[in-house]
Amino acid sequence: MNLLVIDTSNTPLVVATAQDHKIIAQTSDLQKNSHSTNLLPAIDLVTKKAHWQPTMIDRVVVAQGPGSFTGVRIAVTTAKMLAWTLNKELVGISSLAVLARNIHHFTGLVVPFFDARNQNVFAGVYQIDENDNLINVVADQHWSMKVLLDQLKKYSQPITFLGTGMANYQNMIQTVLPQQKIIVHEAQPQASSLVELGLKAEPTADLNAFSPIYLRQTQAEAVWVKKHPQASSINYVEDV
Repeated sequence: MNLLVIDTSNTPLVVATAQDHKIIAQTSDLQKNSHSTNLLPAIDLVTKKAHWQPTMIDRVVVAQGPGSFTGVRIAVTTAKMLAWTLNKELVGISSLAVLARNIHHFTGLVVPFFDARNQNVFAGVYQIDENDNLINVVADQHWSMKVLLDQLKKYSQPITFLGTGMANYQNMIQTVLPQQKIIVHEAQPQASSLVELGLKAEPTADLNAFSPIYLRQTQAEAVWVKKHPQASSINYVEDV
């Protein structure tokens, strides 16, 4: 199966082509504010390196969020339009699961997170089974880091934390969880992880309904809700 994988949910732009598990070509860009202008050229680059015509893509795999609101929207919209116009399969993968898949054959908990500022994070809790499959045991959420760490106190297993903004939280992690074996990694998502998860996942059945996973309101939405507390919760803008 020929895969095109895309992740612009956080700082790195990651784009790759793969045939089954084998990556043919990949590119990355750490300039976060350039994703909107660099994504399409990156797709063009990796497909040309693979010697593919667009019609040769079988499945588009995208990191669906959470993460940067703009970054998630850019990737999801681009992936959705490619799948729609080329009549190809589309798979959305949790951006946190992509990060967690950096870890293999680990007995314990894997906690991927992205810094969401003000002592808040996007995070989930994962485990790896005996067949090295990644299992989500606590759903991805927008957390106060303190609340997340309090939740993790009840577990006795070793815990691997990996993500971005690690320097902001390492002391807090070790202070709140002093009795547990803690491993801390500053990490970025890998194309190989998105390929692996994208091969296993089921394609979306409804392209029209496919949308980013934000896990919290945008600032504009929060301000609007505050000003209109009696209004019903309605999506007035459809992601395309």
